[in-house]
Amino acid sequence: MPTVPPTPPAATMSIEAWTERVIAEREVSKARARQLRWVAGELALVRNHEGFPFRDAGSAAELLAPGPISAYLDLAARGELRRRAKAGDAHATNASMRIRADCLKILGEHSGIPVAVADRPGLPELRETVDGPSRSQLRDYLAKRAETAGAPAGRVRLFALIGVELDTGARVGELAALTLADLEDDLSAVRIVRHPQARTVSEAVEETAPLSDGTRAALKAWLEVRETLVQPLHGTAKALWVSVSPNHAGRLNVEGEAIRRPPGMPLMPRGMQRAYTRAVVEANMALAGSPGWVPLPVRFEQLRRAVTDRRRRDDEQVEQAEQA
Repeated sequence: MPTVPPTPPAATMSIEAWTERVIAEREVSKARARQLRWVAGELALVRNHEGFPFRDAGSAAELLAPGPISAYLDLAARGELRRRAKAGDAHATNASMRIRADCLKILGEHSGIPVAVADRPGLPELRETVDGPSRSQLRDYLAKRAETAGAPAGRVRLFALIGVELDTGARVGELAALTLADLEDDLSAVRIVRHPQARTVSEAVEETAPLSDGTRAALKAWLEVRETLVQPLHGTAKALWVSVSPNHAGRLNVEGEAIRRPPGMPLMPRGMQRAYTRAVVEANMALAGSPGWVPLPVRFEQLRRAVTDRRRRDDEQVEQAEQA
């Protein structure tokens, strides 16, 4: 008798169960795991949508077939799978559609099902970066405000944060992941783990970046402030950047009241971005009309790219000099 090939697991498992298996076996990052679960949740719910013609698709393999995938992406692109209403244009962003396409490919590859996503959105055009004189003016502006007696903790933290950014060109997530152990004892350097991004194919790389004298001084001031913030946590906080005020934890207690996280908790990338944006808006207003001042863009990523662009140009100049 001919041997009957075994049934692929994806043909017998729900899309949610299959996704959990993929997450466990591929050891994906926490961010990718959240994205995979989000896409799996949409695939599980799309069968209830009247505009989805494959409502009988039950297993992961059936949902990952070309027809269901195409119908799912069409509904998602039109914004018809949103759980909450969105003001204005309800259509999905290119960024969210790219995430869907990437997650579908991962889920399909792991089951041996080739998932081809037509018209995958391209990368967005990069925004204007921050020029050298403006970066210097921003650093000087923050230094004057952070080094005054009794400066607020958030101002001291931001000055140190911007200093580390200007010295390293790290992404906001890479900065948020820093711990005290990543700093040299004399604050002369910091260890950064560079993670692969959409524009690269390389694996994560660990790099030790030297810190300037100004950044070392700013970090020393911040570490003193940080010590006061984390004392009530009995030494459990290891993150370099921590919150300076209570904030919402995103959960409710048994009485239905919002739970607030105490100061000294790890600063998340979104909080880091907000702190930078507030400082830039304030700086743009305070320095308007100053000689040579060009209003700064409010996205942290634009500052980072300005730093990495400068470092790349410096490297190119050194290479050209060595070849001359």
